[in-house]
Amino acid sequence: MKQLSRDWRVTALAACLLFLVSGCETVQEYSLSYKVWNNSDLSKWSEPSANPRLAIYESPDHTKLLVEYDAYSEKHSVVKRQAYDLQSNQARISEGKAPKLVALAAAGGMTSIPVIEAATVITNPLTHLTNYAILSASGREFTLHPQAERLGAFQLPAYPESSGTIVRIALTPLAAVGDTVMVGAVASVVALILACESGFSYDP
Repeated sequence: MKQLSRDWRVTALAACLLFLVSGCETVQEYSLSYKVWNNSDLSKWSEPSANPRLAIYESPDHTKLLVEYDAYSEKHSVVKRQAYDLQSNQARISEGKAPKLVALAAAGGMTSIPVIEAATVITNPLTHLTNYAILSASGREFTLHPQAERLGAFQLPAYPESSGTIVRIALTPLAAVGDTVMVGAVASVVALILACESGFSYDP
C-alpha cells in the first residue's frame, strides 16, 4: 500500500512539473489569455448570405468580369449588395481579405452571364449555353464555364469586418486572473506532494 501511495505521488509530481516546464506552445494551449486573443469567434465577419443572389457581368471586350452578391454583415446585422472586379481581387479573397468593392453601377454597359445553381444542373444538363457560371450548393463559391468548359472555382468573399479588439481587451483582465489561479493551483499541488515526500519513510 505504501508503494502504491508513493507511486501515485511521484506520478502526480511528474505531471505537474511537466506542465510547469513544458514549452511555450503547450502552455499556450491552456492559457486563457492566449485563447482570448486567438479566438476568431470574437471577430465580426462579412460572408455570403444564405442566398447570395450571385450575378456576374462581362465587359464588352471580354477582359473584365464583375461579381455582384449579397453579403451578410455580422458587424451591422444587415444584408447588403456588394460588387467587385473578379480578376484583380482573387489574391485578396484567397487570403481572407476584403475585396476592393466598386459601385453597383459599374455593371452598366456590361453583359450579364447566366448563373445556374448546382442542383439545377444535376437535373437539367446545360446543352444550350456556352458561357455561364454555376453556383455551388453551399452558395459560397462558383465556377465559370466559358465556351462550356470549366475555367475554375472562385470563392465568394468571407473576411473579418472587425477584430473584436474591444471585447478582447475587456476579457483580458479576467483571463489573466484565471491564468494566475491555474498556475497557483498547480504550484500548490507540487508543494503539497513535495511536503508529503519529505515526511515519507520508505520500508523496503
